[in-house]
Parts: sequence; C-alpha cells; structure tokens
Amino acid sequence: MFLVYNSDILVEADYRVSSNDRAFQYGDGLFETIRYERGQIWFWTDHYARLKAGSKALHLRLPASSSESAVAQLITNLVATNKLTDQTCRIKIQIWRQSGGLYTPSSNEANLLITAQTGHPFAISERATVGIYTEGRLTYTPYSSIKTLSSLPYVMAGIAKKERNLDDIILLNADKEDYLAECQASNLFWFMEGVLYTPAIETGCINGIMRQYILRTAEAIGLPVDVGFHRYTCLAKAEAVFACNVNGIQWIRSIEQLGTYPAGHKLANALFTALL
Repeated sequence: MFLVYNSDILVEADYRVSSNDRAFQYGDGLFETIRYERGQIWFWTDHYARLKAGSKALHLRLPASSSESAVAQLITNLVATNKLTDQTCRIKIQIWRQSGGLYTPSSNEANLLITAQTGHPFAISERATVGIYTEGRLTYTPYSSIKTLSSLPYVMAGIAKKERNLDDIILLNADKEDYLAECQASNLFWFMEGVLYTPAIETGCINGIMRQYILRTAEAIGLPVDVGFHRYTCLAKAEAVFACNVNGIQWIRSIEQLGTYPAGHKLANALFTALL
C-alpha cells in the first residue's frame, strides 16, 4: 500500500517515524477520518474546515501545498495509486508539529500524512446494548471539539466498553451534574416530544461532521432542535436514541438502567434521506 507524506506518495513500508517525533512524544497534532465512497470524498468541505480550524487552535502551520483543492487531489491520487477508486475507503489525515523542543515546541511547522484503507459503505445499523462511562469525563477547551492525537479518554472508554461487553458507551461531561457528551466514536442524538436533542459542544464533545450535517438538515426542514446540557437520566424519557459519524447512523436499542428504544423514529426519515 501507498501513503502520502507532505505531498509525496510513498510506499508504506518505506515510511519511518523518528523517536523524537512530536506525534509520538506528545500527541501534538490532530486528525480527520473521512469516507470516500462512490468516487466522492464525502463532506470534504466540512472536513477541511475543521482541519483548518483545528490547526489554527493548535498553532500549527500547514505545508504551503495544503490548500483545500490540493489536499483533495492528494486524496484522489492516493486512492487511485492504491487501486481503491471503485471501493469504499477510510481516509485518515494526520497533522502534527515537526520535531524540536520539549513541552514547548521549537517550531509550529506541521507534517501531513494521508492514508487510505478499504472501508464499509455508509449504513444505518443498531447498537443493542450501550452503557454509561463514568470513570473518565470530558472537559471543554478551545480544542476539545477537534480530533486531537491525544485521544486517551476515548481509548479508556473503549477498554471499558470491551470489558463490559457493550456495543457502545456514552461519555459524560466533567461537571458534577453528569451531563451527556457523546459516544465513544460518534455524536449522540435523541428524540422527545417532537424535538431533536444533542449535547452542546461546550460539554467537551467532538464537533462531528455528521453532527454538523444533521443540525443543518434539521434547521432546513424546520425540525426543532435543543442543543444544550442534558443530564444522562433524561434518556429514560427518550422516544428514540441514535449515534452518528461519517460511517453511518447507529440506532441505540438499549441503555443500561435507563431503557429500551426502537430502531427508528417518524422524524428521522427526512434527516437521513440525502445520506443513502
């Protein structure tokens, strides 16, 4: 397989990371996970906007050759080189500060890495059993809404999910009120009395690309939305609950100690129609 490193296409086996690399030493960077399907880079403008915003928040200077159109062309070239053009691919872009310095970096210049793997088509699926993760909480910061390389809360939530034999797990905000934040690798939504609910970015959740799409679509079709702080116990009254990311919609069928839910809702069809 091939990858892109700072605009050059390399054989994956020839790519080497130094032990002094800041991605390895400090998790000093960010990433985007993107779906390539049916010959299209899905939601590319949104992904690139978040990538640019994240780079600005982390004071990273992108390579001069990393305009929106240039990076899109690099992705297209990489997919073609790996002979994946007619397949569904999982594209990952990683950006991190170049080596130098300890906690205080000596430069803000950034490296760019793009990889492509075969993936699964966008799908609407189900999560049979979901739990609440209370051991590690999310806190809002100027960069908590982007996908940084420092993903330890999500790694630990994933370990808890595996140990408890769950299909997914919900993370909470650090506030003592136990506010909902998001699922391990997806944003959280629920329906109740004609309103679509989701946690606010200020809970510490990721500003997911699919989250952005659903909120835009809800506004366009006139569906009332409540974006805010909601205690996790409110899900006991939810009519339907789902998680979402760029790979699909996942209906949550049950949440430990809170309730069971249907795989669908009458208000959902108009939200999801353009995605399929």
